[in-house]
Amino acid sequence: MFEFSRLKTKCSVPERFFRGKKGCLGKRSGTILVSVLWVLVILTVLTVSLGRNTHVELSLVKHAVGKLKSKYIAWAGFVYALDRIRRDSSDPDAAKQDTLYQCGVRLGDEESPQEAFKNIIVGDGYFDVQYVPGGQDGKKIYYGLQDEERRININALTVQNYNILSALVNVLGFDDETAKTIACAVLDWKDEDDSPADTTYGAEDEYYQTLAIPYPCKNRPFDSAEELLLVRGVTPEIYSALKDYVTVFPKQGTLRVNFDTAPEAVLTALARAMSEALSGAAPSDAAALVDKILRYRAGEDGSALTRDDRAVELNGMSLNATERNLFLAMSQFRTYTSDYLRVRVQGTEKVRGAKTVIEAVVYRNDLSVLQWQRE
Repeated sequence: MFEFSRLKTKCSVPERFFRGKKGCLGKRSGTILVSVLWVLVILTVLTVSLGRNTHVELSLVKHAVGKLKSKYIAWAGFVYALDRIRRDSSDPDAAKQDTLYQCGVRLGDEESPQEAFKNIIVGDGYFDVQYVPGGQDGKKIYYGLQDEERRININALTVQNYNILSALVNVLGFDDETAKTIACAVLDWKDEDDSPADTTYGAEDEYYQTLAIPYPCKNRPFDSAEELLLVRGVTPEIYSALKDYVTVFPKQGTLRVNFDTAPEAVLTALARAMSEALSGAAPSDAAALVDKILRYRAGEDGSALTRDDRAVELNGMSLNATERNLFLAMSQFRTYTSDYLRVRVQGTEKVRGAKTVIEAVVYRNDLSVLQWQRE
């Protein structure tokens, strides 16, 4: 009996382990539970992070695919534009004259520039052949092609006509000294000699070698309009104002300006330059003549780039004697057709909205690409 009582009152090791508040099993169970919870938290964080990274990477892949599709959609639009130019060039009547409404292409009787060049469906997207004139014409989008003959070709400037560029810089709001400096320096940049066109305003190697970062005068034709930033007197501000009104095509030849497509600034510069050599003519006469040209070519509705746009005709406008003589003086630089066309195509992939822009200058006679860039 005594032995039995002692056995009943004396707690065994297993019993103390289960019954004790600070026993071994209680401590171990709590530690395991906390560890499991932390593991679950860490796994949850890793899972969420991995899912987010996967989502981002998947979005980037989808965007890359969309961007690739938009690139080929833009190329399809470029080939489409080339075919329209080819068809226009093979049409004897269409090739005779280019206007703002029909520049480089012949539109059908019921076809508008928007119908020909806006939202053309290709596969998973569409393309637009469009341009923004820039400069004084603002940021409105037009559909179709631009000709380089609406701009002043800086490669075609000579000592006889470089004052046209000077007048253009002046028209854009810069002073006479700056305008003369740029015009003379442009001549020196592209000619082959080392003699300044003007000892005051010109710039050859002697000038460029004295700059903080010296470089040689090119003494060859301009390859791009951006080269103007290397020319004496041209600041980023001036280049920004000038770039929409100048071209480098063709790299050789005489200056030709299409009166039917040239913007107001170019026509005004040409008229002002001619008025300087014309007896009795003044800048006000140049401004009046340009206003009449713009109003006449806009047609009866008074709006440019509409179906009733018309080619400028001397006898169709009401000009006084001075304006008439000024127009005849300007006409030595006139061309009716455009041989160099600027094609700007924007390809858009529908699902992601990815866009690619291709811009190129094309020689109309053989459709060769003279300059291109992709955005």
